[in-house]
Amino acid sequence: MLPRLAHDYEAEAIARLIDAAYQPYRDQGVILPDVSGGIDRAIAAGQVWVAGRAEVQGVLMVAIAPPKAHLMNVAVSPDARGKGLGGKLIGHAVALAKDAGCSEIALATHEDLASIIALYHHLGWQETGREGNRVMMSRTI
Repeated sequence: MLPRLAHDYEAEAIARLIDAAYQPYRDQGVILPDVSGGIDRAIAAGQVWVAGRAEVQGVLMVAIAPPKAHLMNVAVSPDARGKGLGGKLIGHAVALAKDAGCSEIALATHEDLASIIALYHHLGWQETGREGNRVMMSRTI
């Protein structure tokens, strides 16, 4: 299932999916910022990609401004977890950035999301710094 650009009429479903994807971390007491805000603006800017057959199962938000890209969010529906979709979405972000002429892609995540940090490490990302509870990572393209 290849990611495709999101449509404006999907904004509400995308926000629900993102909130559902992060809910287990909130249930563990992790205090996260608003992870689903600004969807409408991001869709209008062409920064939101979705994957899924009958319904949206994964969301990718990426801003590309060569020579650098910023991976803003990756979220996978709880029902679709464990099937490699998150890795595919991250790979799509890297490919988009590369095609646009970027030499680096960066992100920030929460220090308490250990499984997510481990996934990024597994996919070749390096930690570049910490600021409060934020972990900054990047990958050379």
